Amino acid sequence: MTKIIRRKSLAEEIAATLHQQIQNGTYKLDQKLPIEPELMKMLGVGRSSLREALRILENSGIITVKHGVGSFVTSQTSQTTSLATQLMNASQAEVKEVRELLEIKIVEKAALNRTQTDITTITSFLKKRNQAADDSNFMAWVEADIHFHIAIAEASKNTVLSDLYKTFAEQQLKKSISSTIKEPAVMHRFTSLHNDLLESIINQQPESAKALIESMNKKI
Repeated sequence: MTKIIRRKSLAEEIAATLHQQIQNGTYKLDQKLPIEPELMKMLGVGRSSLREALRILENSGIITVKHGVGSFVTSQTSQTTSLATQLMNASQAEVKEVRELLEIKIVEKAALNRTQTDITTITSFLKKRNQAADDSNFMAWVEADIHFHIAIAEASKNTVLSDLYKTFAEQQLKKSISSTIKEPAVMHRFTSLHNDLLESIINQQPESAKALIESMNKKI
């Protein structure tokens, strides 16, 4: 059987270009990358694609993004190349299984370890997600949903879990969500479950949080 080769997304191409520039010395270790408007002009790309590319590089350990300061080169070699390659070649069923396993443990740990700052961040992304659903803005809804779950992963206070989930999210989560959720009504059906999930995390109810994420995954 002929294997279908997946084409790289624009963000992955941008990330590869920047990585190549880092490897050839255009940007050196500890050097700050140009600001977003300059990179957008240099690469001829939009802000959303550039930011996604920077997240890919950050999740690969190549750069560190300091909010309000800038992006700095921390390594010339990707720390997650093997995982990224595996994810790109994985089947949709494999991706779904990994996501379910990760999210169950993540919401459990988040419910136990979340801080008030975490709650504020998660709530902010949930509001954006709900607003996008009300506006029937599917792509904004997908972006907000991904950031909502990443914020929960960070609230777990397990850096291995959160880093793994962020790498997974950037590589495959958007594609997985986009390919399985099509109807506007589905966005609203999941709104209630996400609201309840946030409440479980706020109230430090790990078993409830696990049950809710399992319910969500069964409906996808």
